[in-house]
Amino acid sequence: MSPRSQRMAARPVQLQQECDSSSSEDSETGSSDAEAVKKARASFARPADWMIILGAVLAACAGIVNVGALLELRTVVSHMTGLTTNLGLRLEGVRIGMFSVDGEHVDSILTGETLQGHAGLAREAMLLIASFIFGAFLCGLVIPKNALHFGGKSFYGVALIGTSILCTLCTVFSFSHLRMPAACSAACASGMQNAMCTMHLGAVVRTTHVTGTATDIGSTLGRATMIVLRAACERRRRSNLENAELEADLNKLTVLVTIFTFFFVGCFLGALTHSHLGAWTFVVPAIATGLMGVLYTCFRTKMKQQIKRMQVRQLEAEIEEVAEMVQRARSRSQHSTTARVGSPPHQEPSTGDFDVQMEHALEVLQDLQATIRDIYDDDDNDTQRDKHDARGGRDDCHSVASDGTGQSNAPLRITGTARA
Repeated sequence: MSPRSQRMAARPVQLQQECDSSSSEDSETGSSDAEAVKKARASFARPADWMIILGAVLAACAGIVNVGALLELRTVVSHMTGLTTNLGLRLEGVRIGMFSVDGEHVDSILTGETLQGHAGLAREAMLLIASFIFGAFLCGLVIPKNALHFGGKSFYGVALIGTSILCTLCTVFSFSHLRMPAACSAACASGMQNAMCTMHLGAVVRTTHVTGTATDIGSTLGRATMIVLRAACERRRRSNLENAELEADLNKLTVLVTIFTFFFVGCFLGALTHSHLGAWTFVVPAIATGLMGVLYTCFRTKMKQQIKRMQVRQLEAEIEEVAEMVQRARSRSQHSTTARVGSPPHQEPSTGDFDVQMEHALEVLQDLQATIRDIYDDDDNDTQRDKHDARGGRDDCHSVASDGTGQSNAPLRITGTARA
């Protein structure tokens, strides 16, 4: 065979190798992109609607307590930054009063207050900080886990009722003209509520103060704006990763803005209520938190069953959606196969829409997986709590299916890349 014939015979093999290499690179790129999209969506898990409503109501209650304490007791009870600042300031005032001579320092509130005054204000700041921390400590005793298992045996109802009792004590102490016991009761209630809502909604949410919430709103809004502007300036459509990041930021903004807005509304309602009722203002959050605590304690089983039914309905809807997308994909594949017969390569139908549909199908399947895992974990947690033997509980949680395959009956993990 001549050298030219050898080169011509080797050409198809080289083309096949190039195609295989290109396909492998595309597959790896697609897989990495899918993983990046998955991580972007998992960066913020949006709480359920009922959890957001609960957090919003408690944020409004915290606003009422904070304004009521400011107007009735002349102090803040949930603003740990301000109290810590005041403590440091007053300790410097104590030092000046004990060890300095007149005229040694610049005139300010530090030199205008007496030693006894600085010592009293420092003591009040320390008591309020300790009360807030103690309230969070009590919440940690009754709710030992950071993850919410609604309807389980965690004492969320006890924490809500405890918050109600502390607000009621604040009202009683206020009418008895016991200013510091009233303020410490309100601070303890704020700490307990703040820790409880952190465990319910995740560390991103604080319901008794909005400094971190306002910071997160600004930074999240800035990231979302940059994603939109970058795509607009480059005159292109947003990528799947950018859409996933934008979706996570918008979900986070929904929660943050809701909490911030209801805290503001609570502050206004607190001022309005105090203008007409005075110290009775603290009764309003006491009734709200107490009612929620009693309802949870008495009806948690029925509430859990209702939530399970909602999850099952969502599961059925997602399964139907996936079935419809698979049917459309099958029809599209048949149409593409028919269109390719006798058609030049440049006239083959585009697969862009098909990729988008399959990407959406994978998203729905991943949501479906998360829903199944939630239901499965809840059932396993209930079974494990009812078992006194830890080893037996672990065996029940990891029991294998009885179909003889030896595979676990836990939900399958859905991964993959949407490619034509």
